[in-house]
Amino acid sequence: MTWRRATTILGCVAAVALAGCATPGYSPSRIESELVRAGATPQQARCVTNKFNDQFDLTYLGSHSEPTPAEMDDARVILKQCNVTLPLEPLP
Repeated sequence: MTWRRATTILGCVAAVALAGCATPGYSPSRIESELVRAGATPQQARCVTNKFNDQFDLTYLGSHSEPTPAEMDDARVILKQCNVTLPLEPLP
């Protein structure tokens, strides 16, 4: 995977996660919908949210906190584990 592609994917996931935080709480189904809308398969989106639920505190996921560099690295690992390798389409 090229650096540009990885950056694009991570940016889309971060944008989706932040969009999910625009409303109170954390909604895995909303994150899954947004990931699919951005170009991931439903199975990949479900994998990402399941792994996010396992990796991160649900209260933190629902907060408006900026992710730390370590959390961004964890997100990259989750994307790789879920085979999200294609460039995701930016949301309109």
